[in-house]
Amino acid sequence: MNIKEIVQTPYTMNPRFKPVDNVVLKEYTDDLYNERNFEFKTLSDEMCFESYIARQESLVEKTSKAMQLTDEPFYSIEEMGLEIPDDIIIMHKGKVEAGFVAMASGWNPGKVQGLTLEDVHQAVADSEMLRKASDGIWRAMTSGSSYERYTWGISPLGSLSNHPSYTRPNFNKLDDLYFRVEHERTLTVDKDTAAFFIDVEVHPLSSIFYLKQEYKNLIKDSINSMTDNVLQYKNLVKVKELINESN
Repeated sequence: MNIKEIVQTPYTMNPRFKPVDNVVLKEYTDDLYNERNFEFKTLSDEMCFESYIARQESLVEKTSKAMQLTDEPFYSIEEMGLEIPDDIIIMHKGKVEAGFVAMASGWNPGKVQGLTLEDVHQAVADSEMLRKASDGIWRAMTSGSSYERYTWGISPLGSLSNHPSYTRPNFNKLDDLYFRVEHERTLTVDKDTAAFFIDVEVHPLSSIFYLKQEYKNLIKDSINSMTDNVLQYKNLVKVKELINESN
């Protein structure tokens, strides 16, 4: 994990996608399956959905074939979501039609069905440039090439899922916090369809700081460059106070 590639200063909500050769899924361990299955059984339609259009157009099957998996194609979003390690969103003609997001970072996946990228990012703080770029992002997603980007956050929840239905514990020191990284990649399915894969990693914030002092300084500088709106949106107001009080 390259912190310098993930954390930017000054911080901006503008999308930073770059080309990638293909979408590679990490090893799917039993522990990860158990966590994804727990979220599925606990949250159900708040993290998993498949629209009438998705079923009519066989979007899950088409996507699984585009992934070039060696096994038989998947036929339902539940099956796909439990059999791969990444979260996945499938879009068709610019709208979200299916998704299995077990590891959401503070948002409710069940509320994005039928929305465009611009609609999805409406609630994001300082998202004007992101929303203006939505059409271009969609064109890139269906261009036949794949793209990736990293986003990050800090949370008192150490679980992979930070779904808003989960209460965030109180914290009073940086050692109580976790550094979250999302690795997002796009995959063209056909001229009207694309998939968005999200791989989440969670590390104790202290472990990132112990790697190199410059990583702590980079994260601190990035947080200090955020607007008040972004700090509120990313739940970093108290984190900013703590990191500036620390050595």
